[in-house]
Amino acid sequence: MLFIARRHLSVTTIALIFLSVLFVALCQPIVTWLTTRYQLGSGKLSFKSGLLFRKNRTISYGSIHAINSSQPIYLQPFGVVRLTVSAAGAADTDIRLDAVPAALQAELERLRAQSQSTVVASTIAAVGTSEPSAHADAAIDSPQHTDQSGAPAMEPALGNPSRTPLFRASVGDILLFAITDIGFLAAALVVYGFVQQVQDVLPRNLMHEAERSVATALTSGVFSAVLLVLACVALLMVVSIVTSLLRFYGFEVWRRGDDLVVVRGLLTRHTTTIPVSRIQTVTIRQSMLRRPFHLCSVGLGLSSSVANGNSEGSGASAAQILPVISTHRVHAVLHEILPEWGLSEVSIVFAGQRQRASSASSTIVAEHTEASAYTPRLHYTGRGLLRYYLTLPVVATLVTTLAVWLGSDAHAAVALRTWCAVPDLGWTWWLVSAPIALGWWWIMCRLLRARNEGFALFGAGDAFQCSARILVTGALRLTRYELITRRARVQSITRYTTLWREPRGIERVQMSLFVMNGINELRFMFLHRADAEALQRWVEQ
Repeated sequence: MLFIARRHLSVTTIALIFLSVLFVALCQPIVTWLTTRYQLGSGKLSFKSGLLFRKNRTISYGSIHAINSSQPIYLQPFGVVRLTVSAAGAADTDIRLDAVPAALQAELERLRAQSQSTVVASTIAAVGTSEPSAHADAAIDSPQHTDQSGAPAMEPALGNPSRTPLFRASVGDILLFAITDIGFLAAALVVYGFVQQVQDVLPRNLMHEAERSVATALTSGVFSAVLLVLACVALLMVVSIVTSLLRFYGFEVWRRGDDLVVVRGLLTRHTTTIPVSRIQTVTIRQSMLRRPFHLCSVGLGLSSSVANGNSEGSGASAAQILPVISTHRVHAVLHEILPEWGLSEVSIVFAGQRQRASSASSTIVAEHTEASAYTPRLHYTGRGLLRYYLTLPVVATLVTTLAVWLGSDAHAAVALRTWCAVPDLGWTWWLVSAPIALGWWWIMCRLLRARNEGFALFGAGDAFQCSARILVTGALRLTRYELITRRARVQSITRYTTLWREPRGIERVQMSLFVMNGINELRFMFLHRADAEALQRWVEQ
Protein backbone atom coordinates (compact mmCIF):
# COMPACT_ATOMS: atom_id res chain seq x y z
CA MET A 1 0.00 0.00 0.00
CA LEU A 2 2.87 2.36 0.78
CA PHE A 3 4.49 1.42 -2.52
CA ILE A 4 1.35 2.30 -4.48
CA ALA A 5 0.63 5.53 -2.58
CA ARG A 6 4.23 6.71 -2.30
CA ARG A 7 3.57 9.66 -4.65
CA HIS A 8 0.60 10.91 -2.63
CA LEU A 9 2.09 10.67 0.88
CA SER A 10 4.72 12.79 2.49
CA VAL A 11 7.81 11.40 4.17
CA THR A 12 6.41 12.35 7.58
CA THR A 13 3.18 10.43 6.94
CA ILE A 14 5.10 7.35 5.80
CA ALA A 15 7.31 7.53 8.90
CA LEU A 16 4.27 7.80 11.18
CA ILE A 17 2.65 4.79 9.50
CA PHE A 18 5.88 2.80 9.84
CA LEU A 19 6.20 3.70 13.54
CA SER A 20 2.57 2.79 14.14
CA VAL A 21 3.03 -0.64 12.56
CA LEU A 22 6.23 -1.17 14.58
CA PHE A 23 4.44 -0.20 17.78
CA VAL A 24 1.57 -2.62 17.11
CA ALA A 25 4.05 -5.41 16.32
CA LEU A 26 6.03 -4.85 19.54
CA CYS A 27 3.07 -4.14 21.82
CA GLN A 28 2.04 -7.76 22.36
CA PRO A 29 5.48 -9.19 23.28
CA ILE A 30 6.25 -6.20 25.53
CA VAL A 31 2.94 -6.57 27.39
CA THR A 32 3.55 -10.31 27.72
CA TRP A 33 7.03 -9.68 29.14
CA LEU A 34 5.76 -7.10 31.61
CA THR A 35 2.87 -9.25 32.88
CA THR A 36 4.50 -12.71 33.00
CA ARG A 37 6.10 -14.04 36.19
CA TYR A 38 7.24 -17.46 37.31
CA GLN A 39 8.49 -18.66 40.69
CA LEU A 40 10.26 -21.79 41.92
CA GLY A 41 8.54 -22.40 45.22
CA SER A 42 9.28 -24.92 47.94
CA GLY A 43 7.32 -27.68 46.22
CA LYS A 44 5.79 -26.21 43.08
CA LEU A 45 6.33 -24.10 39.98
CA SER A 46 4.01 -21.07 39.85
CA PHE A 47 3.19 -19.09 36.72
CA LYS A 48 1.22 -15.86 36.24
CA SER A 49 0.48 -14.09 32.97
CA GLY A 50 -2.02 -11.78 31.30
CA LEU A 51 -3.06 -8.12 31.41
CA LEU A 52 -6.84 -8.10 31.14
CA PHE A 53 -7.35 -11.85 31.55
CA ARG A 54 -5.08 -13.11 34.31
CA LYS A 55 -3.84 -16.70 34.20
CA ASN A 56 -2.48 -18.35 37.34
CA ARG A 57 -1.14 -21.90 36.98
CA THR A 58 0.71 -24.14 39.40
CA ILE A 59 2.43 -27.50 38.83
CA SER A 60 4.00 -29.40 41.69
CA TYR A 61 7.46 -30.78 41.00
CA GLY A 62 6.30 -34.34 41.57
CA SER A 63 3.59 -33.93 38.89
CA ILE A 64 5.97 -32.92 36.12
CA HIS A 65 5.78 -35.48 33.30
CA ALA A 66 8.11 -33.89 30.76
CA ILE A 67 10.34 -30.85 30.35
CA ASN A 68 10.90 -29.69 26.80
CA SER A 69 13.18 -26.84 25.71
CA SER A 70 13.83 -25.38 22.28
CA GLN A 71 16.62 -22.99 21.37
CA PRO A 72 16.23 -21.36 17.95
CA ILE A 73 19.36 -20.14 16.27
CA TYR A 74 18.55 -16.50 17.08
CA LEU A 75 18.33 -17.29 20.82
CA GLN A 76 21.55 -19.31 21.04
CA PRO A 77 23.91 -16.31 21.33
CA PHE A 78 21.99 -15.11 24.42
CA GLY A 79 21.99 -18.44 26.28
CA VAL A 80 18.21 -18.50 26.70
CA VAL A 81 15.63 -21.12 25.71
CA ARG A 82 11.90 -21.61 25.31
CA LEU A 83 10.82 -23.96 28.09
CA THR A 84 7.65 -26.06 28.29
CA VAL A 85 6.81 -27.86 31.54
CA SER A 86 4.17 -30.54 30.97
CA ALA A 87 1.92 -32.17 33.53
CA ALA A 88 -0.58 -34.95 32.89
CA GLY A 89 -3.28 -33.94 30.43
CA ALA A 90 -3.63 -31.89 27.29
CA ALA A 91 -1.31 -29.15 26.05
CA ASP A 92 -3.44 -26.38 27.61
CA THR A 93 -2.24 -27.50 31.06
CA ASP A 94 1.41 -26.80 30.23
CA ILE A 95 3.47 -23.91 31.50
CA ARG A 96 5.37 -22.21 28.67
CA LEU A 97 8.23 -19.86 29.46
CA ASP A 98 9.81 -17.85 26.64
CA ALA A 99 13.43 -16.70 26.76
CA VAL A 100 14.44 -18.06 30.17
CA PRO A 101 17.98 -19.08 31.22
CA ALA A 102 19.05 -22.48 29.88
CA ALA A 103 20.06 -23.54 33.40
CA LEU A 104 16.40 -23.41 34.48
CA GLN A 105 15.71 -26.79 32.84
CA ALA A 106 18.46 -28.48 34.87
CA GLU A 107 17.16 -26.84 38.04
CA LEU A 108 13.62 -28.09 37.38
CA GLU A 109 14.97 -31.59 36.74
CA ARG A 110 16.79 -31.50 40.06
CA LEU A 111 13.70 -30.31 41.94
CA ARG A 112 11.53 -32.95 40.27
CA ALA A 113 14.01 -35.72 41.14
CA GLN A 114 14.23 -34.44 44.71
CA SER A 115 10.45 -34.46 45.03
CA GLN A 116 10.30 -37.97 43.57
CA SER A 117 12.89 -39.21 46.08
CA THR A 118 10.77 -37.84 48.90
CA VAL A 119 7.74 -39.77 47.61
CA VAL A 120 9.79 -42.98 47.37
CA ALA A 121 11.10 -42.53 50.91
CA SER A 122 7.57 -42.02 52.19
CA THR A 123 6.42 -45.16 50.37
CA ILE A 124 9.22 -47.24 51.88
CA ALA A 125 8.40 -45.91 55.36
CA ALA A 126 4.78 -46.95 54.87
CA VAL A 127 5.61 -50.52 53.85
CA GLY A 128 5.94 -51.73 57.41
CA THR A 129 2.42 -50.60 58.31
CA SER A 130 0.56 -51.13 55.02
CA GLU A 131 -0.50 -54.05 52.90
CA PRO A 132 0.99 -54.39 49.41
CA SER A 133 -2.29 -53.30 47.84
CA ALA A 134 -2.20 -50.06 49.79
CA HIS A 135 1.07 -48.85 48.31
CA ALA A 136 0.96 -50.59 44.93
CA ASP A 137 -0.25 -47.55 43.03
CA ALA A 138 2.38 -45.29 44.56
CA ALA A 139 5.13 -47.81 43.93
CA ILE A 140 4.39 -48.26 40.26
CA ASP A 141 4.94 -44.57 39.50
CA SER A 142 8.24 -44.39 41.36
CA PRO A 143 11.62 -45.65 40.07
CA GLN A 144 11.65 -48.84 42.09
CA HIS A 145 10.94 -52.54 41.80
CA THR A 146 9.65 -55.12 44.25
CA ASP A 147 11.18 -58.16 45.85
CA GLN A 148 9.53 -61.54 46.25
CA SER A 149 7.80 -60.53 49.48
CA GLY A 150 6.04 -57.63 47.82
CA ALA A 151 8.01 -54.90 49.58
CA PRO A 152 9.40 -52.23 47.25
CA ALA A 153 13.14 -52.29 46.73
CA MET A 154 15.06 -49.29 45.55
CA GLU A 155 16.25 -49.35 41.98
CA PRO A 156 20.00 -48.79 41.66
CA ALA A 157 21.02 -45.50 40.16
CA LEU A 158 20.67 -45.73 36.41
CA GLY A 159 22.98 -42.99 35.29
CA ASN A 160 25.29 -42.91 32.29
CA PRO A 161 28.77 -43.63 33.74
CA SER A 162 30.52 -43.39 30.37
CA ARG A 163 29.01 -39.95 29.73
CA THR A 164 28.20 -40.94 26.16
CA PRO A 165 24.78 -41.10 24.50
CA LEU A 166 23.01 -44.45 24.59
CA PHE A 167 21.83 -43.88 21.03
CA ARG A 168 23.00 -41.48 18.37
CA ALA A 169 21.38 -41.15 14.95
CA SER A 170 23.89 -40.64 12.14
CA VAL A 171 23.20 -38.68 8.97
CA GLY A 172 22.72 -42.00 7.19
CA ASP A 173 20.05 -43.00 9.70
CA ILE A 174 18.23 -39.72 9.13
CA LEU A 175 18.37 -40.21 5.36
CA LEU A 176 16.92 -43.72 5.78
CA PHE A 177 14.18 -42.22 7.92
CA ALA A 178 13.38 -39.62 5.26
CA ILE A 179 13.19 -41.94 2.26
CA THR A 180 11.25 -44.68 4.10
CA ASP A 181 8.78 -42.40 5.87
CA ILE A 182 5.27 -42.56 4.42
CA GLY A 183 4.78 -39.06 5.78
CA PHE A 184 7.00 -37.77 2.97
CA LEU A 185 3.79 -37.50 0.97
CA ALA A 186 2.88 -34.62 3.27
CA ALA A 187 5.74 -32.77 1.61
CA ALA A 188 3.41 -32.42 -1.38
CA LEU A 189 1.33 -30.00 0.68
CA VAL A 190 4.45 -27.99 1.47
CA VAL A 191 5.39 -27.80 -2.20
CA TYR A 192 1.80 -26.95 -3.15
CA GLY A 193 1.69 -24.13 -0.61
CA PHE A 194 5.01 -22.81 -1.89
CA VAL A 195 3.71 -22.84 -5.47
CA GLN A 196 0.57 -20.98 -4.41
CA GLN A 197 2.74 -18.28 -2.80
CA VAL A 198 4.97 -18.04 -5.87
CA GLN A 199 1.94 -17.54 -8.10
CA ASP A 200 1.19 -14.27 -6.34
CA VAL A 201 4.72 -12.96 -6.96
CA LEU A 202 5.77 -14.16 -10.42
CA PRO A 203 4.36 -12.57 -13.59
CA ARG A 204 1.16 -14.19 -14.83
CA ASN A 205 2.55 -15.00 -18.28
CA LEU A 206 5.41 -16.91 -16.65
CA MET A 207 2.94 -19.02 -14.65
CA HIS A 208 0.88 -19.73 -17.77
CA GLU A 209 4.03 -20.83 -19.55
CA ALA A 210 4.87 -23.21 -16.71
CA GLU A 211 1.37 -24.67 -16.75
CA ARG A 212 1.54 -25.18 -20.52
CA SER A 213 4.90 -26.94 -20.14
CA VAL A 214 3.47 -29.35 -17.57
CA ALA A 215 0.42 -30.04 -19.74
CA THR A 216 2.67 -30.66 -22.75
CA ALA A 217 4.80 -33.12 -20.78
CA LEU A 218 1.71 -35.02 -19.66
CA THR A 219 0.29 -35.30 -23.17
CA SER A 220 3.54 -35.92 -25.10
CA GLY A 221 3.64 -39.62 -24.31
CA VAL A 222 4.08 -42.20 -21.61
CA PHE A 223 7.82 -41.61 -21.31
CA SER A 224 7.41 -37.86 -20.69
CA ALA A 225 4.64 -38.47 -18.16
CA VAL A 226 6.79 -41.01 -16.29
CA LEU A 227 9.73 -38.59 -16.23
CA LEU A 228 7.49 -35.84 -14.85
CA VAL A 229 6.17 -38.16 -12.12
CA LEU A 230 9.71 -39.22 -11.20
CA ALA A 231 10.76 -35.57 -11.03
CA CYS A 232 7.86 -34.82 -8.66
CA VAL A 233 8.77 -37.82 -6.47
CA ALA A 234 12.42 -36.70 -6.40
CA LEU A 235 11.32 -33.21 -5.37
CA LEU A 236 9.19 -34.64 -2.54
CA MET A 237 12.12 -36.76 -1.40
CA VAL A 238 14.37 -33.71 -1.29
CA VAL A 239 11.81 -31.82 0.77
CA SER A 240 11.44 -34.83 3.11
CA ILE A 241 15.22 -35.12 3.56
CA VAL A 242 15.59 -31.41 4.33
CA THR A 243 12.75 -31.41 6.87
CA SER A 244 14.08 -34.61 8.49
CA LEU A 245 17.55 -33.09 8.85
CA LEU A 246 16.03 -29.99 10.42
CA ARG A 247 14.10 -32.15 12.93
CA PHE A 248 16.57 -34.93 13.75
CA TYR A 249 20.10 -33.72 13.02
CA GLY A 250 22.31 -34.42 16.02
CA PHE A 251 19.69 -36.78 17.49
CA GLU A 252 20.93 -38.28 20.78
CA VAL A 253 19.33 -40.19 23.63
CA TRP A 254 20.90 -39.86 27.09
CA ARG A 255 20.06 -41.45 30.41
CA ARG A 256 20.48 -39.30 33.52
CA GLY A 257 19.24 -41.11 36.62
CA ASP A 258 15.47 -41.57 36.26
CA ASP A 259 15.36 -39.11 33.36
CA LEU A 260 15.51 -39.85 29.64
CA VAL A 261 16.99 -36.90 27.74
CA VAL A 262 16.37 -36.52 24.00
CA VAL A 263 18.39 -33.90 22.08
CA ARG A 264 17.73 -33.09 18.43
CA GLY A 265 17.48 -30.34 15.82
CA LEU A 266 19.69 -28.51 13.34
CA LEU A 267 18.76 -24.82 13.40
CA THR A 268 16.62 -25.12 16.53
CA ARG A 269 18.02 -27.39 19.24
CA HIS A 270 15.33 -29.23 21.22
CA THR A 271 16.04 -30.88 24.56
CA THR A 272 13.30 -33.01 26.12
CA THR A 273 13.54 -34.53 29.58
CA ILE A 274 11.14 -37.43 30.21
CA PRO A 275 10.98 -39.15 33.61
CA VAL A 276 11.16 -42.89 32.99
CA SER A 277 8.64 -43.56 35.73
CA ARG A 278 6.08 -41.44 33.80
CA ILE A 279 6.30 -43.44 30.57
CA GLN A 280 2.98 -45.08 29.76
CA THR A 281 3.81 -47.18 26.71
CA VAL A 282 6.73 -48.16 24.47
CA THR A 283 5.68 -48.60 20.82
CA ILE A 284 7.71 -50.12 17.98
CA ARG A 285 6.30 -49.25 14.54
CA GLN A 286 7.15 -50.65 11.12
CA SER A 287 5.60 -48.97 8.12
CA MET A 288 5.01 -50.57 4.74
CA LEU A 289 8.06 -48.88 3.19
CA ARG A 290 10.39 -49.93 6.02
CA ARG A 291 9.33 -53.57 6.04
CA PRO A 292 11.54 -54.70 3.10
CA PHE A 293 14.55 -53.01 4.70
CA HIS A 294 13.89 -54.51 8.18
CA LEU A 295 13.73 -51.06 9.75
CA CYS A 296 11.43 -49.68 12.42
CA SER A 297 10.98 -46.69 14.73
CA VAL A 298 10.32 -46.46 18.47
CA GLY A 299 8.16 -43.94 20.29
CA LEU A 300 7.04 -43.37 23.87
CA GLY A 301 3.46 -42.92 24.96
CA LEU A 302 3.14 -40.17 27.57
CA SER A 303 0.26 -38.92 29.66
CA SER A 304 1.17 -35.32 28.87
CA SER A 305 1.84 -33.14 25.87
CA VAL A 306 5.52 -32.63 25.06
CA ALA A 307 5.06 -30.07 22.28
CA ASN A 308 6.67 -26.67 22.68
CA GLY A 309 4.07 -24.68 20.83
CA ASN A 310 5.63 -24.46 17.37
CA SER A 311 4.23 -25.94 14.18
CA GLU A 312 6.76 -28.60 13.26
CA GLY A 313 5.20 -31.45 15.16
CA SER A 314 7.77 -31.34 17.91
CA GLY A 315 5.58 -33.30 20.28
CA ALA A 316 5.67 -36.42 18.14
CA SER A 317 9.38 -35.93 17.45
CA ALA A 318 10.26 -35.54 21.11
CA ALA A 319 8.49 -38.77 22.05
CA GLN A 320 10.22 -40.64 19.21
CA ILE A 321 13.37 -41.91 20.92
CA LEU A 322 14.58 -44.08 17.98
CA PRO A 323 13.61 -42.50 14.61
CA VAL A 324 14.88 -45.46 12.59
CA ILE A 325 16.71 -48.61 13.66
CA SER A 326 17.17 -52.18 12.48
CA THR A 327 14.59 -54.68 13.72
CA HIS A 328 17.42 -57.06 14.69
CA ARG A 329 18.88 -54.71 17.31
CA VAL A 330 15.89 -52.63 18.42
CA HIS A 331 15.12 -54.74 21.52
CA ALA A 332 18.77 -54.76 22.64
CA VAL A 333 19.06 -50.97 22.32
CA LEU A 334 15.74 -50.45 24.10
CA HIS A 335 16.85 -52.72 26.94
CA GLU A 336 19.95 -50.55 27.36
CA ILE A 337 17.91 -47.33 27.33
CA LEU A 338 14.96 -48.59 29.42
CA PRO A 339 16.14 -51.57 31.54
CA GLU A 340 13.11 -51.18 33.85
CA TRP A 341 10.73 -52.33 31.13
CA GLY A 342 12.33 -55.77 30.71
CA LEU A 343 12.37 -55.52 26.92
CA SER A 344 14.88 -58.37 26.72
CA GLU A 345 11.97 -60.69 27.55
CA VAL A 346 10.11 -59.32 24.53
CA SER A 347 12.98 -60.28 22.24
CA ILE A 348 12.91 -63.79 23.76
CA VAL A 349 9.19 -64.02 22.99
CA PHE A 350 9.72 -63.16 19.31
CA ALA A 351 12.75 -65.46 19.10
CA GLY A 352 10.64 -68.31 20.43
CA GLN A 353 7.85 -67.40 17.99
CA ARG A 354 10.24 -67.57 15.04
CA GLN A 355 11.66 -70.86 16.28
CA ARG A 356 8.21 -72.43 16.54
CA ALA A 357 7.29 -71.12 13.09
CA SER A 358 10.46 -72.39 11.39
CA SER A 359 10.82 -75.69 13.28
CA ALA A 360 9.22 -78.77 11.81
CA SER A 361 10.72 -81.22 14.29
CA SER A 362 8.52 -82.28 17.18
CA THR A 363 11.63 -82.76 19.34
CA ILE A 364 12.67 -79.13 18.94
CA VAL A 365 9.12 -77.96 19.61
CA ALA A 366 8.96 -80.04 22.78
CA GLU A 367 12.32 -78.74 23.99
CA HIS A 368 11.25 -75.16 23.34
CA THR A 369 7.94 -75.73 25.12
CA GLU A 370 9.80 -77.00 28.17
CA ALA A 371 12.30 -74.14 28.06
CA SER A 372 9.55 -71.56 27.64
CA ALA A 373 7.56 -72.71 30.67
CA TYR A 374 8.60 -69.48 32.36
CA THR A 375 8.52 -67.37 29.21
CA PRO A 376 5.26 -65.81 27.94
CA ARG A 377 4.10 -66.85 24.51
CA LEU A 378 2.74 -64.48 21.89
CA HIS A 379 -0.83 -65.51 21.09
CA TYR A 380 -2.28 -64.21 17.82
CA THR A 381 -5.97 -63.64 18.47
CA GLY A 382 -6.98 -62.96 14.85
CA ARG A 383 -5.71 -66.20 13.34
CA GLY A 384 -8.62 -68.33 12.17
CA LEU A 385 -11.09 -65.42 12.24
CA LEU A 386 -10.29 -63.97 8.83
CA ARG A 387 -13.90 -64.10 7.62
CA TYR A 388 -15.00 -61.73 10.39
CA TYR A 389 -12.34 -59.21 9.38
CA LEU A 390 -13.07 -59.31 5.64
CA THR A 391 -16.86 -59.69 5.44
CA LEU A 392 -17.73 -56.00 5.84
CA PRO A 393 -15.07 -54.51 3.50
CA VAL A 394 -15.73 -57.12 0.78
CA VAL A 395 -19.51 -56.62 0.85
CA ALA A 396 -19.21 -52.83 0.99
CA THR A 397 -16.78 -52.82 -1.95
CA LEU A 398 -18.99 -55.03 -4.09
CA VAL A 399 -22.13 -53.00 -3.37
CA THR A 400 -20.43 -49.65 -4.01
CA THR A 401 -18.74 -50.86 -7.19
CA LEU A 402 -22.00 -52.29 -8.49
CA ALA A 403 -23.86 -49.05 -7.75
CA VAL A 404 -21.24 -46.94 -9.54
CA TRP A 405 -21.15 -49.32 -12.50
CA LEU A 406 -24.93 -49.29 -12.87
CA GLY A 407 -24.72 -45.52 -13.00
CA SER A 408 -23.18 -45.86 -16.48
CA ASP A 409 -26.34 -47.58 -17.77
CA ALA A 410 -29.00 -45.11 -18.83
CA HIS A 411 -31.75 -47.64 -18.16
CA ALA A 412 -30.59 -48.56 -14.63
CA ALA A 413 -29.89 -45.43 -12.59
CA VAL A 414 -30.29 -42.14 -14.41
CA ALA A 415 -30.24 -40.14 -11.18
CA LEU A 416 -26.92 -41.62 -10.04
CA ARG A 417 -25.40 -41.09 -13.47
CA THR A 418 -26.48 -37.44 -13.48
CA TRP A 419 -25.17 -36.84 -9.96
CA CYS A 420 -21.75 -38.32 -10.76
CA ALA A 421 -21.42 -36.63 -14.15
CA VAL A 422 -18.43 -34.35 -14.75
CA PRO A 423 -19.14 -31.00 -16.47
CA ASP A 424 -18.36 -31.06 -20.21
CA LEU A 425 -17.44 -34.76 -19.96
CA GLY A 426 -20.70 -36.39 -18.89
CA TRP A 427 -20.57 -39.78 -17.20
CA THR A 428 -17.05 -41.11 -16.78
CA TRP A 429 -17.13 -44.89 -16.59
CA TRP A 430 -13.62 -45.05 -15.13
CA LEU A 431 -14.97 -43.68 -11.82
CA VAL A 432 -15.69 -47.31 -10.98
CA SER A 433 -11.99 -47.70 -10.20
CA ALA A 434 -12.35 -45.39 -7.18
CA PRO A 435 -14.51 -47.74 -5.03
CA ILE A 436 -12.39 -50.70 -6.15
CA ALA A 437 -9.16 -48.97 -5.02
CA LEU A 438 -10.65 -47.82 -1.70
CA GLY A 439 -12.14 -51.24 -1.07
CA TRP A 440 -8.86 -52.96 -1.86
CA TRP A 441 -7.03 -50.66 0.58
CA TRP A 442 -9.65 -51.41 3.26
CA ILE A 443 -9.31 -55.15 2.68
CA MET A 444 -5.50 -54.99 2.92
CA CYS A 445 -5.71 -53.08 6.21
CA ARG A 446 -8.12 -55.65 7.66
CA LEU A 447 -5.98 -58.53 6.41
CA LEU A 448 -2.90 -57.03 8.09
CA ARG A 449 -4.82 -56.67 11.36
CA ALA A 450 -6.04 -60.26 11.22
CA ARG A 451 -2.49 -61.54 10.82
CA ASN A 452 -0.85 -59.34 13.46
CA GLU A 453 -3.30 -58.81 16.33
CA GLY A 454 -2.16 -60.68 19.41
CA PHE A 455 -0.82 -60.36 22.95
CA ALA A 456 1.61 -61.84 25.47
CA LEU A 457 1.32 -61.43 29.26
CA PHE A 458 4.33 -60.88 31.53
CA GLY A 459 4.35 -61.20 35.31
CA ALA A 460 0.98 -62.95 35.44
CA GLY A 461 2.11 -65.19 38.29
CA ASP A 462 3.95 -62.66 40.45
CA ALA A 463 2.88 -62.24 44.05
CA PHE A 464 3.20 -58.47 43.72
CA GLN A 465 1.59 -57.34 40.49
CA CYS A 466 3.20 -53.93 39.89
CA SER A 467 5.70 -55.39 37.41
CA ALA A 468 3.02 -57.08 35.28
CA ARG A 469 3.23 -56.01 31.64
CA ILE A 470 1.51 -56.82 28.38
CA LEU A 471 2.86 -56.96 24.84
CA VAL A 472 0.25 -56.17 22.19
CA THR A 473 0.84 -56.54 18.45
CA GLY A 474 -1.42 -55.15 15.77
CA ALA A 475 -1.70 -52.86 12.77
CA LEU A 476 -2.82 -49.28 12.19
CA ARG A 477 -3.81 -49.06 8.53
CA LEU A 478 -0.70 -50.50 6.79
CA THR A 479 1.71 -50.00 9.70
CA ARG A 480 2.50 -52.85 12.07
CA TYR A 481 3.29 -52.12 15.70
CA GLU A 482 4.37 -53.72 18.96
CA LEU A 483 3.22 -51.98 22.14
CA ILE A 484 4.41 -52.71 25.67
CA THR A 485 2.68 -51.27 28.73
CA ARG A 486 2.10 -52.08 32.40
CA ARG A 487 -1.12 -53.27 33.98
CA ALA A 488 -1.24 -50.14 36.14
CA ARG A 489 -1.42 -48.02 32.97
CA VAL A 490 -4.61 -49.72 31.76
CA GLN A 491 -7.57 -47.54 32.74
CA SER A 492 -10.45 -49.87 31.84
CA ILE A 493 -11.44 -52.86 29.73
CA THR A 494 -14.60 -53.09 27.61
CA ARG A 495 -15.91 -56.17 25.82
CA TYR A 496 -18.30 -55.98 22.85
CA THR A 497 -20.29 -58.56 20.94
CA THR A 498 -23.38 -58.80 18.73
CA LEU A 499 -26.41 -61.07 18.66
CA TRP A 500 -25.11 -63.02 15.65
CA ARG A 501 -21.54 -63.32 16.99
CA GLU A 502 -22.38 -64.14 20.60
CA PRO A 503 -23.42 -67.80 19.94
CA ARG A 504 -20.05 -68.36 18.24
CA GLY A 505 -18.11 -66.83 21.16
CA ILE A 506 -16.58 -63.96 19.12
CA GLU A 507 -16.02 -60.63 20.89
CA ARG A 508 -14.19 -57.32 20.64
CA VAL A 509 -12.01 -55.94 23.41
CA GLN A 510 -10.94 -52.36 24.06
CA MET A 511 -8.50 -51.43 26.85
CA SER A 512 -8.17 -47.69 27.44
CA LEU A 513 -4.84 -46.00 28.17
CA PHE A 514 -4.08 -42.50 29.42
CA VAL A 515 -1.82 -41.52 26.51
CA MET A 516 -1.91 -38.06 24.95
CA ASN A 517 0.53 -38.43 22.03
CA GLY A 518 0.03 -41.89 20.54
CA ILE A 519 -2.03 -45.07 20.72
CA ASN A 520 -4.48 -44.48 23.58
CA GLU A 521 -6.22 -47.86 23.56
CA LEU A 522 -5.43 -51.52 23.07
CA ARG A 523 -8.04 -52.77 20.64
CA PHE A 524 -8.65 -56.33 19.47
CA MET A 525 -11.15 -56.29 16.62
CA PHE A 526 -12.15 -59.96 16.83
CA LEU A 527 -11.06 -62.65 19.29
CA HIS A 528 -12.45 -65.72 21.01
CA ARG A 529 -14.30 -65.39 24.30
CA ALA A 530 -11.60 -67.35 26.13
CA ASP A 531 -8.97 -64.78 25.08
CA ALA A 532 -11.23 -61.90 26.16
CA GLU A 533 -11.75 -63.52 29.57
CA ALA A 534 -8.00 -64.05 29.95
CA LEU A 535 -7.37 -60.35 29.28
CA GLN A 536 -10.08 -59.32 31.73
CA ARG A 537 -8.67 -61.58 34.47
CA TRP A 538 -5.21 -60.13 33.89
CA VAL A 539 -6.49 -56.54 34.17
CA GLU A 540 -8.54 -57.24 37.31
CA GLN A 541 -5.76 -59.03 39.21
